[in-house]
Amino acid sequence: MPRQNNFLLGNGERLTHAVTVPSGGGDKNPPYDFPRAKKRVGERLRAARTVLDALPVDACPGGEVVAVLTMHPRYISKSDFPDQLLRSVGMRAVGSRSSTVVPEEWGVKKHKDSAVTQQIFVAGQRTAFDSWADKVSTWSEQHDGASELSHIEDITALTPEEKLRNIPDGRPEVMLEVVLHNDAPTDVLRSFAAFATKRGALPLVDRARTVQGLTFVPVRSTPDRVREVAEFSFLRVARGMPTLRPLAPTLFRSVAARKVVLPTGAPIGTAKAVIFDGGLPANHGLDRWVTLVEPSGIGPAVPDGQHHGFAVTSAALFGHLKGEAESPTCFIDHVRVCDNQTGSDLELFDVIDRITAHLNAHSQDYRYLNLSLGPRLAIDDHEVTVFTASLDDLLARLNMVAVVAVGNDGELDPSSGLNRLQPPSDGVNVLAVGACDTEAESWARATYSCVGPGRSPGYVKPDGMGFGGSPSDPFCVLSPFAPGEVVGIQGTSFAAPYVLRTIALADAALSQSLEPLTLRALAIHRADRNGHDQKDVGWGRFESDLGDLLTCEDQESIIVFQGFLPVGEHLRAPLPLPKGPLAGKIQLSATLLISPEVDPEHATAYTRSGLEVFFRPDSRNFKTYISGKQSAHPKTKAFFSKKNTYGASEADLRDDGLKWEPCRKQTRVMRAASLFDPCFDIYYHHREGTTAASNPQPIPYALVVGLTAPKMKDFYARVARTYANILIPLRPKIQIQVRAS
Repeated sequence: MPRQNNFLLGNGERLTHAVTVPSGGGDKNPPYDFPRAKKRVGERLRAARTVLDALPVDACPGGEVVAVLTMHPRYISKSDFPDQLLRSVGMRAVGSRSSTVVPEEWGVKKHKDSAVTQQIFVAGQRTAFDSWADKVSTWSEQHDGASELSHIEDITALTPEEKLRNIPDGRPEVMLEVVLHNDAPTDVLRSFAAFATKRGALPLVDRARTVQGLTFVPVRSTPDRVREVAEFSFLRVARGMPTLRPLAPTLFRSVAARKVVLPTGAPIGTAKAVIFDGGLPANHGLDRWVTLVEPSGIGPAVPDGQHHGFAVTSAALFGHLKGEAESPTCFIDHVRVCDNQTGSDLELFDVIDRITAHLNAHSQDYRYLNLSLGPRLAIDDHEVTVFTASLDDLLARLNMVAVVAVGNDGELDPSSGLNRLQPPSDGVNVLAVGACDTEAESWARATYSCVGPGRSPGYVKPDGMGFGGSPSDPFCVLSPFAPGEVVGIQGTSFAAPYVLRTIALADAALSQSLEPLTLRALAIHRADRNGHDQKDVGWGRFESDLGDLLTCEDQESIIVFQGFLPVGEHLRAPLPLPKGPLAGKIQLSATLLISPEVDPEHATAYTRSGLEVFFRPDSRNFKTYISGKQSAHPKTKAFFSKKNTYGASEADLRDDGLKWEPCRKQTRVMRAASLFDPCFDIYYHHREGTTAASNPQPIPYALVVGLTAPKMKDFYARVARTYANILIPLRPKIQIQVRAS
């Protein structure tokens, strides 16, 4: 069977069913016995009380203060959360973040020197801290929450200096982005505004934005007042307000003075994309496919923003114009979000407000989204920006493919992390795209393209790479200066819409609809690292050839599953092998993806949903216990591993981090004889912040499974025949070119 007829196999979800699998687990040997645990906690509480008692009264809204409780690294799962302890002392968790610690004791013989753990921001009445500090020494082991004292490594009160990040030097006035915990019985924002105003700062309360448990508010201040402002107890972090990335595209040259003739017909697909950018020049000539949207109240456009927006839109419509222009894949609304105030100290709040307002008002209008702008700020492992939090929170509820450029500061200092990807490409519900330097097989990360890793959860970032141009091989777009001419540029800003165009083209080509989440999973599944470091290229370069994306070799089959993961049960997903004997070795590759809701106040527990996957390669192979009883389900074998996701940095991340990663990808090679009715059992974990979710609901998932049998040239045909009444070939509606194998 020739490759052009070997289409992806859909409806894999028809093979799945829910199963109940008993969970394991047991008591841990605590690092500190009870007498030592309460002595350690008492000492730390008294030290923290000294700092908390010194706070001004108006720094403590409603008489409440915030301290930081550091968990021992062996007690960071949601089941270990000290909820009983906090309730017994009148406190509550308002946020969390990660931190690396060297515990005094481990409680086990084999351990690391240091480990990543969870720091929990806890709030309560100042008198509650005083009472806990005074009385903990009298507790017995029967006291409510007493057993959880041994889970605590430290309790501290943050100093103002510990809350400050990237405060500009040498300016008479600075603009701060202040982040407040807002979970309190009193109005934290109102209390903070009064507190900061009294100290000579100017909180712009009308510009404050709240996302879940965090409130982001701009504050003008003189540098000498910043420390005083940071004394406010519910203030989590204050940082210098970042600026927007430069919008002027790097123009290299006209490409051989070449003109291009644009198509005249409608797009291939009927879906619509939205691009948020700097606008379009007058008489841009794209009106038959593009509608320019000017938000209410926005100021005049600026040329650099329009030129950037025009280049991004050209890339989304036509891709890399190396030859004649191909038909666009979809209609586009280009929403201008930048104006002549871009460059001011409030530009980021203006831009994200316009983006979220438009998406909220048009939540059902778009299937694709492109964002090639954002803060010029390397991501922070401990804190989430308003840009990322706002977009992730929205996209968890919107059914669309959102593609985001990672930024162009990849040549900045790696030792300080300034070359890491920029918000909102650290979002878990976006496809973060970096740039490679050529479309040739010898591709590498373009030196300007920002690198990973991302935050954990969301560690593998960028998600992948698209061609973005380089000085020797520029990305070709329509010229904003000479109608019909082509210019060469470079930037992740153009790699992102180029990748989006391929995804939209695949979507439009298929006769059977795939969910946006599944389109993302398919793009990641087909990405190839080609030997490059994961922190540079993520899962690899995205496939830009439609034939290679949507078809299989004769010796391989790719099966697509999409549906919902049940609550409290495992979803069993059988891996379709053909009837009859198998020969040689089988390469199994799988990509699994969910789109979780998020809790930005809990940077260490950012995703509300997680995955645990058990691979059962042989359904005949059961475990027999000493009692002679047999296990209820076949034996498991490791498949999705920490090492594959985290690489050499595995030791520097939380032990349970993989469970909360929303994207998994792995490839393993096995003997054909070791496989008999193999399957994945997928369990969906759920939480709210650091504790169990109160009312979890089924969550959408996408799973792409690839099976390759090099010694079986009719493998695809055999799989298709075996599952002829279940799996449906995803035949394209349009003619696609397939490269010869």
